Amino acid sequence: MPNKPEHIEHGWRYPVDSNRHHRENSWDYCGRAIYHITLVVAERQHLFGELVGDSAEKAQIELNEFGRKVNRLLRDTPEFYKSKGYSLRILALKIMPDHLHVVIHVLDHLPKPIGNVIRGFKSACTSLFKRTYIGGDDTAEMHNHTSTIPPVILHFATIFADAGSIWEKTPAGYHERILHAEGQLNNMISYVHDNPRRLWLKKKRPEYFAVQHNVQWNGHSFSIVGNILLLDSSLWAVHVRSRFSEEEARSYMHECIVAARKGAVLVGAFISPKEKQVLEMAVAEGLPVIFLVPYSFSEYSKPTGKLIEMCTKGKMLFLTEVSSEVSPRRSISREVCNTLNALAEEMMQTTIIK
Repeated sequence: MPNKPEHIEHGWRYPVDSNRHHRENSWDYCGRAIYHITLVVAERQHLFGELVGDSAEKAQIELNEFGRKVNRLLRDTPEFYKSKGYSLRILALKIMPDHLHVVIHVLDHLPKPIGNVIRGFKSACTSLFKRTYIGGDDTAEMHNHTSTIPPVILHFATIFADAGSIWEKTPAGYHERILHAEGQLNNMISYVHDNPRRLWLKKKRPEYFAVQHNVQWNGHSFSIVGNILLLDSSLWAVHVRSRFSEEEARSYMHECIVAARKGAVLVGAFISPKEKQVLEMAVAEGLPVIFLVPYSFSEYSKPTGKLIEMCTKGKMLFLTEVSSEVSPRRSISREVCNTLNALAEEMMQTTIIK
């Protein structure tokens, strides 16, 4: 059996290895499964529409003509491939301005791997763009009446002949996650539908979502996302040790929250179930947290769930130590856990808890 994919309940989506198409060894990509697929537009151009709404709760994506056509293509994919022997069902989808998400259920064994379907959809979108905005071939002139076409599409069409595709070029061709962990499907469907709200929050406070590299602190070099000023606070390490009895663990967890209420910033990797409980209590009360992340994050990575709201309020800092070798692994080894916990303890010892 393949290893389970990463969970996202911690609030951060760790990166996948984009150099590999088969991200789980020995996985049958023709077999029954549920996948979360993400496709990104080349250069992150807003080909599909724009974010609208005067609040996070009212945020939505207003699709342009091309975005609506892509949406229909995606919704019609199961029916299109049905005659070819593919049994598929779309469980959730969301077209964003510069990328799209789809959760797709493979109901029965496929004639060819699921990647065949994704590549076919990508090609159909590119052909649609070409027919609509360029003409008969890559060097054709733009259609008349360009005043009605969004400027971003006009710009992209002028470089289409060089790009050859509307999608970003990666070795894998697309980003995938196989959903087979308990509770992961509902989490991912919520994540997909929640994209406009998170984008609205990110745009509200962009300074808290820009990745900063090579941040020096007490002899360490970090990459960070969030409120860097939290590093100047008194820190309290959250490390619920396995040797603790249930009573000792409850007492320690309470001690952590009390310290945060008195002004300390909680710092930890929040890996164990009890450490996750401390994080949940802190988030519920809006107490500041420094989250030690075991892997690097990309320019477009962003927190999930309630942690993104913590970021907009300046109450959250995601931090990963820069190393010469960044692992794309999805599992967290005991060695990594120990390293992160030791870092949290060191960070606490360098500050004075009030």
